[in-house]
Order: sequence, then C-alpha cells, then structure tokens
Amino acid sequence: MSSTGYGPRSNAKLQRLLFDGDETKYELWEERLLGYLQTIKLKKTILSSAPLEEEGDKAKNEESYAELIQLLDGRPTSLSLVMRDAAGDGRKALKILRDHYASQGKPRIIALYTELTLLEKGTSETVTDYLIRAERSIMALKNAKETLSDGLVIAMILKGLPDSYKSFVVHITQSTSEITFAIFKSQLKSFEETEKFNVSQRLIK
Repeated sequence: MSSTGYGPRSNAKLQRLLFDGDETKYELWEERLLGYLQTIKLKKTILSSAPLEEEGDKAKNEESYAELIQLLDGRPTSLSLVMRDAAGDGRKALKILRDHYASQGKPRIIALYTELTLLEKGTSETVTDYLIRAERSIMALKNAKETLSDGLVIAMILKGLPDSYKSFVVHITQSTSEITFAIFKSQLKSFEETEKFNVSQRLIK
C-alpha cells in the first residue's frame, strides 16, 4: 500500500499515463497527471504556491516528485530536465516541464526554430520517421502561436535531405505550381519508394 493509503497501483494504468516527450501532447498529459495526483491526494500539493513550512507538506511535495518521474518514459530530455534542477521537488519539476514543453517564451521558440533548421535525415532513417521528427517541431511552434507557411516548412525539410534526394529537391524547388505541405509529404514518400524499387531492380540485374 502506498503512503497515501491507497492500494497497489496498476502498472497498466501508469503505462497509459506515461509522457513520451511529444510536445504536442503535453497539455493533455498534464491534465491526466493532475487527475491521477488528485486520486492520491497530491494535486493540491503540487499546484500550491504556499511555502512548504510543515514537514508533512515537504514530504508530500517529495512524494509528488516521486510520482511524477515515474510517469516520464525515461527518454533523456524529460527526465534529465527535472533530475538536474528539481530533484525531490514536485512543484519545481512540474514548472520546469511546463516551461520546456508548453511555454510560449522567446528562448523556447528560438530553440524550436534552431532544431527545425538543423534537421537532417539520418542515413538509415526512413522518410516517414524524418517527417515525424520535423512535424514535432512544427506542431510545437504552432502551439506556441508561431505562424509557419508551407513554403518555409518545405524549404527546411528539403535542406535536411541527403544528396541522394537531389533530383527530388530540384524538382520541388523549380516547380512553378503551388504545393501544400500535405502534397509535398506524399511526393517525398513516393520518391523514396521509387528509389527503393530502382535499387532493387539494379541488384537483380
């Protein structure tokens, strides 16, 4: 039984509450987190701004930290953020996560733009995985109220493609017709499939 007086927690339930580091899902995750903390009498503690003067309050704050870190899936970013600067402090840990994943402040926005401009497709990475990484940064910027045109997004993704995609890059950049991001993604995936087919045919010969 936990120190809150409740019985053993279901691993399956905790699994559903894990945060995977996807910024676009942070607000929903925090809502589920607070709902869970409410059931174990820790929501008021983690949200309060009152001084932690009583030993019982300090203990509850430490417990809220222990509960919170169990709901981070272990990826370096989320866990290392709170481990370094808020160990044992549930209130501070939640604030750090909010500032990192849900803030609309200038430092975070600059970091997201930098991440997007430095994006590069890995050698063994599929186009689908590459686009997913790009879209995470794009959605995070849009959630921060930034306006990104399809043309700008397409240009950033094209820049990160390897030399083997040169003919595709040329085709897109020299095209005179308007192209949406959705169409661009479809064309990029089709190009990858065509290239795989051509390589397989050369190997057969």
